[in-house]
Amino acid sequence: MTEKSATPWAAAAGFWLFVSVMYAGQIWWLSRLPGEQINVRQAITWQTTYFLLWIPLTLFVWRVTAGWTPESCGGWVRMLLRHVPVFALVAPGHFLSVAGVSVLLGAQRGPFWPGLMMQASGRLHLELLIYTAAAGSGAALVLHRRDRDRELATARLQAELAAARLEALHGHLQPHFLFNSLHSIASLARAGDTAGVVRLIAGFSDILRHLLVAGERHLPLSEELQLVERYLEIQRVRFADRLEVAIELAPDAAGARVPLLIVQPLVENALRHGLAPRIAAGSVRVRAAREDGCTRIDVDDSGVGLPDGWSMATTAGTGLRNLRSRLEAEFGTRASLDVAPRDGGGVRATVRVPYATCAERATRVEGACAERATRVEGPS
Repeated sequence: MTEKSATPWAAAAGFWLFVSVMYAGQIWWLSRLPGEQINVRQAITWQTTYFLLWIPLTLFVWRVTAGWTPESCGGWVRMLLRHVPVFALVAPGHFLSVAGVSVLLGAQRGPFWPGLMMQASGRLHLELLIYTAAAGSGAALVLHRRDRDRELATARLQAELAAARLEALHGHLQPHFLFNSLHSIASLARAGDTAGVVRLIAGFSDILRHLLVAGERHLPLSEELQLVERYLEIQRVRFADRLEVAIELAPDAAGARVPLLIVQPLVENALRHGLAPRIAAGSVRVRAAREDGCTRIDVDDSGVGLPDGWSMATTAGTGLRNLRSRLEAEFGTRASLDVAPRDGGGVRATVRVPYATCAERATRVEGACAERATRVEGPS
């Protein structure tokens, strides 16, 4: 017997054993009262037989009527009418079984058929109540299982939708990055800087190779910053001596698991909108560290600053909007993207994501898969 099929048996047996013990205790207590003349053995045997024989009948009722609801049967009247023949089968069968077992155990005195009819006429109302409780509990168990399955299906659908949204955003991000890089190559080509074009194409090919080979949407922060360094090498060709770069990575944050291309859009935004409009030299500084259970990444620039009235909600920039949507889709409110003026001029963009390592993520995924594989469904 499988664990799934054993669960209804255990539930039915546990309940009716409990009822039998309670009634046996009541009989024993009544027999101790002054003036009571009760054959304790005969009474307990009959009552125990009566209740324990409801175990297989309860399972039978569950199996036959579990899917019967007003919605599935076309209304309450039709559902109740469907229960009539089942009750007409269960009640006589139970009376016959109780009478037969009681005779075998010596718990019934007198002729079989008169005793059977007396018990049937005296306990028919109790049979109807027990049958109603059994059918109702079976329907409740089925509805509970359906509700749980619906919640699991909804959770899986939401996860699939979030994954699909991330894939769409990720697919939009890479062309945006590639087009901007190709635009930089074209600018140098028009300026006649052949050596710069060659260096930029070499660096661009390294980044493109990394994006095409990467099969995951996540990577360690140290590798993400290596990708940023390659991107900045390309931009140094464009900015020449006007660009100063600094990247600081705290050792305890090097192995942090972050989404692919989470820093590069911030650096690109700093160069394109902060430093490119300037004639004088400027700087970009990237700092990454752990902070209060999160991985914090700051990208500072010394550029022209934010336009008057600028806000994240109204920005038309693809990079920031895409990054914010990716963070929201994957982390919800546990991640944030903030862009604000920096003391001393320029802009600071700050990303916070929940801290986790790639190994911790793999362990959680394996645990979730194992939990789903071993989940026990409700009784059928």
